[in-house]
Amino acid sequence: MKNDDMVPENEQQRSRMKLKKDAKRSETRNWIISLVVAFTIALMLRLFVFEFISVSGPSMQPTLYSHEYVFMEKVTYWFEEPAYGDVVICKFPGSTATYVKRVIGVEGDVLEIKDGTLYINGQEDKTYFSGYIDHTMPPTVVPDDSIFVMGDNRNQSMDSRYDTVGPLNNNMVLGKALFVIWPPKEIGGL
Repeated sequence: MKNDDMVPENEQQRSRMKLKKDAKRSETRNWIISLVVAFTIALMLRLFVFEFISVSGPSMQPTLYSHEYVFMEKVTYWFEEPAYGDVVICKFPGSTATYVKRVIGVEGDVLEIKDGTLYINGQEDKTYFSGYIDHTMPPTVVPDDSIFVMGDNRNQSMDSRYDTVGPLNNNMVLGKALFVIWPPKEIGGL
């Protein structure tokens, strides 16, 4: 080998160092891209697919208690209407808060509370609450594209019985609560 063909040792070291530096820069860039993609996917899932909701207050007892967290999925109601018995996360007119309630009436249903008992379409209903309801309500028809919600603890719930809430348009439903995720001893389906 001729002396001309030999790369000086300094240049070889510089070349190796440059390769290492480029590799490190590429690895850092790949990590940053991976983190940005992961964050974006997590954000999209949170915004459009599911969310964890904290239960506040006694209105859903004995099904749910304050400080429990439920898993709410947001996709079901893109394809179907809320159904009788669903536990939904919803908003009330004029409020930015979210509420956890049970669907007890759908469009066309007639609900009434008399003598401490809930009637749905003329039939006594004690499915989710068997006690005496301390409230009366004249026959109320659930409008099209709407639901009627109540808390399972009927006597401690602000819900569709009240004029400030009333039947909710389906677009006020944010999602369906599927199961309790916290605390661990309460994990289970709804």
